[in-house]
Amino acid sequence: MSIQFIRVRGRSMEPAISERSWVIAFKAGFRRRDPARFDVVRLEDPRSAGHWIMKRIVGLPGEEVALREGELFIDSEPVTNSYAYCPDPQVDNHEWWPWDDEYVVLGDNRMASTDSRK
Repeated sequence: MSIQFIRVRGRSMEPAISERSWVIAFKAGFRRRDPARFDVVRLEDPRSAGHWIMKRIVGLPGEEVALREGELFIDSEPVTNSYAYCPDPQVDNHEWWPWDDEYVVLGDNRMASTDSRK
């Protein structure tokens, strides 16, 4: 396993991870365990090759995931976690049904995030 120091660019993970802060990435990935809800992951931006983004996993394979007026629901049950709620009422409603190898990811700062909604 190797580690990498990464300088955060952007505000999509605020307030948990601030712009220009340093984070440590463990490059082993998820070889030793499956990703879990609320893990923060680094992934390549599907809209821009070579550009990496950090997001929080909110939905796991096989779940019904919904974002309704800022509130996160998993299999029709509200998720009561500070990372799950976005207090801005202008957030659109979204639904996902991730397959066996898919995850739903969101930025903590939903108004400044490119994530599963886009």
